[in-house]
Amino acid sequence: MNKSKSSSFSQPTFSTASDEKRFKPAFKQERQFDDRADRRERHDKFAKNKPHFANKSPARHENREFAEYSDRRSARTTRPTYRQPVLAPQITETTLGGVKVMVKSTGVSDKPREKKTGALSPRAPEKIKKNRAEEMKIFGENACLSLFAQRPETMVRVWATVEMSHKIGDMLSYLAGNKKVYHIVDRDELELVSGSEHHGGICMLVKKPRTFTLTGYVDLPRKADCLLMLDGVANNPQNLGGILRTCAFYGVKGIVTSQPDMLLNANTARVAEGGLEYVHILQAHDGETALQQLRQVGYQVVHISQEKQAQSVNSLKLQDKVVFVLANGWATKEDTQVNLSLANPLKSGLNVAVATGVLLAKWVAR
Repeated sequence: MNKSKSSSFSQPTFSTASDEKRFKPAFKQERQFDDRADRRERHDKFAKNKPHFANKSPARHENREFAEYSDRRSARTTRPTYRQPVLAPQITETTLGGVKVMVKSTGVSDKPREKKTGALSPRAPEKIKKNRAEEMKIFGENACLSLFAQRPETMVRVWATVEMSHKIGDMLSYLAGNKKVYHIVDRDELELVSGSEHHGGICMLVKKPRTFTLTGYVDLPRKADCLLMLDGVANNPQNLGGILRTCAFYGVKGIVTSQPDMLLNANTARVAEGGLEYVHILQAHDGETALQQLRQVGYQVVHISQEKQAQSVNSLKLQDKVVFVLANGWATKEDTQVNLSLANPLKSGLNVAVATGVLLAKWVAR
């Protein structure tokens, strides 16, 4: 009996990985099907309660009603994108006296800003530094006309309004004849170029005027001469421009300073009204050394003082060679200290530009 039972039993066979893929029982497939059904129910429930800030793309939702609702909600809450206006040059053509003139201006353009492409020249950085060190801008009618009269060869580029172009016909003819660039622009464009609203209708890019050394200047003998020293004066274009204008007005040819770039400024040149073209900038290492050099060659050194015991400007006797020091310090016993007003009730003195006018008028009337 037992023998028959053992003979009817068949031993199961097993497949190896080399014969077929991994063995997958049937009950495992049924459990996977049930899990997918459960996930579908959970997904539908989650889609109904999904927050408004979640992904609203219809392709990510199997529930079409929820996708349509998300689209409508996103359309109401989406903020408009701000697009920064793009400024682009605009060129218009007009006729003045039978001559066609191209007027360049700046306006808002609908075109997107184009990024400049292309490799820079390997020498571009050095060239830019060299140009910035050797060039400067000058604006203002009198300043530009004086520069054109004294050193027109230093002009690099000129911008002018249509109204100013009628006054500077000779300048434009000179630029055209020497193949130099000039632009006829509107006032807004000229304000951007010059960096100031007081441009006077014209702006120039020019080579900086040549500076001289004080050592080379004093080596030449002079019978009569008047100089100004500005070391220690605040870098104020209004005051510095007024000093340059006053020096040019009284015929003073030299200003001693250890900071020549302080005078080579566009706003200073505009206030000077052309005085920068008639005054030489004498560069010194420092103020004390410069005064010592001037004393050795016979210059009378005059300092401004507010002390009551200082000599009055009315009783001041000036020599033929004098230097007025508009700075504090470096005074010695052999120098002259002068008080411009003994009746001054203020705690401060005069503005340096006004004080320069008083002293130079005294030197002219000596």
